[in-house]
Order: sequence, then structure tokens, then C-alpha cells
Amino acid sequence: MTPDTIATYVDALLAVLDEEIHHGETTLSQLDALRSLLIKRDDEALEALLRDLREQGQAREGTERRRQHLRQELANALGRDVKTLTLSALQTVLSGPRRSAVSDRQKRLRTQIGLLEREYALTHALVADCARFNRSLMRVFFGAEADRKTTYGATGAVRHQTGAGMVSLHL
Repeated sequence: MTPDTIATYVDALLAVLDEEIHHGETTLSQLDALRSLLIKRDDEALEALLRDLREQGQAREGTERRRQHLRQELANALGRDVKTLTLSALQTVLSGPRRSAVSDRQKRLRTQIGLLEREYALTHALVADCARFNRSLMRVFFGAEADRKTTYGATGAVRHQTGAGMVSLHL
């Protein structure tokens, strides 16, 4: 393949990497919004955020497909195996501004991945704390043993255990 063809593929790959960086930035802001909405207990806004996440998932899949296609085309043009064609490997065959551009995108993506891992961990911790708190509330309301049996005294009166939950599950 000609150097112009490779340059065209690299330029297209740079555009796709820019889309991925944009998707990452959007995800970072959505994780922040998710934590905020969970704390505020804004169910309507959470539903809207979930709809947005579903729609953006499709866009991300399209970007991923384009990136994989360009990677395959570049590997073919360079006579390399697609499995070994990484951004680092691509930089070794490029020079000048395209090499710098690929290096810049790679650094930005690495930084973004670190931020995404941090935000994911914070969001995971918040959701886990919410679940733990909800389980604690359920134990307070329904008692430690939700399947307790109702007991009756010799006269037929219902015996309530002291320390039982605030809500009876038996009708």
C-alpha cells in the first residue's frame, strides 16, 4: 500500500480515537451525575440517565466497530498481524505529526482510563453502601428473621415477641 493510503487510515483512526476520548469524558460526567442522583434519590432523573446510557451504548459500539475495522485495514496495509498492531506498534512505523498525534491520543486515553477506574470505584462504593443501608433498613422494619412464625398462648392470644420487627409480614 502507498504511504498516502496509510496516512488516510491513520487520520481516520485519529478521528475514531477522538470519538473514544469524547465517550470517555461523557462517561466520567455520567458517573458523577449517577452518584449525585443516587444521593438525591431523584428517580426521574435516574431513569433519564439510564435511557441516555442505553442510547450512548449503541454509539460506542459503532465507534468500536469502526476502530476495529481501521485497525484491520492498517494491519493489512502495513503487512502486520492485527493482534500485534497496537498504538505503540503503530507509532514505530509513523513519523512526524501523525506519530505525535497517535502518541498524544494514547496518553490521553491512558489518563482517561485511570480516571474512569477511579470514578467506577467511587460509584461502586456508593452503590454498595446504599445496598448495605437498604438491607439494614429492611432488617429494622421486618426483623432479623423475616420468616418468623406467629405464636399463640394457651388462651389463643397472639404472642408478640419483644424486639421483633416494626412490620409484620403475616396477614
